[in-house]
Amino acid sequence: MEARLTTRPVHQVIAAIQALDLEPVKIRMMDPVRGEGWAREYADSIEVSYKNYLTMLVKYPEDAEDIALSEDTDEFWHTHILQTRKYAEDCQDVFGNFVHHSPHLEEITPAYNEKKVASAEKTRRLYEREFGAGMDAAWSGNVTKAANAASSAVSIRGANAASSAVSIRAADAASSAVSIKTANPARSGARIRAANAAMFGARSRAANAARLGMPMLMAA
Repeated sequence: MEARLTTRPVHQVIAAIQALDLEPVKIRMMDPVRGEGWAREYADSIEVSYKNYLTMLVKYPEDAEDIALSEDTDEFWHTHILQTRKYAEDCQDVFGNFVHHSPHLEEITPAYNEKKVASAEKTRRLYEREFGAGMDAAWSGNVTKAANAASSAVSIRGANAASSAVSIRAADAASSAVSIKTANPARSGARIRAANAAMFGARSRAANAARLGMPMLMAA
């Protein structure tokens, strides 16, 4: 039997998603040295697309693992995850459990590309159902095409936990994805930066941010 994203009432979870304080994530994304150097307006727009994505996962749980997200929205998610204590607490407060992330780990093959195209098309249909004909901005200010979809998704099935970028049991969620001792902040910070580099790689999307900077629609 598949594990579900949450067992809480849908309306309650969606309200909690919209109420999330993601200012620390945006500050990091706007940092020109340690982040992506995004403008405030663009960071705000990606915050909305991230919340829309989480909302879609809750409203369409049977399709959650096939719902795509833009690369910049995915990077916003990565940055949220790396603020480990906040991410664990946010997950617990909103969903009642830890929400896993599954980055692309498989070889890029024709079969994989076909799957990606299918996911992008399903995403387009679901967002159109939710937001209407003007769904592009709600997704990330661009048309939902396979070429723009990030190679990652939420991990719902328990069997997928081992391949998740952050594999944490639900019982550990309240404490933190990584428990950092106050006496070792420098060493722990170095470990997290090293893990970040290994898992996600060094990616610069300044050009992508400028190209995709359109206003977003709030989730209904």
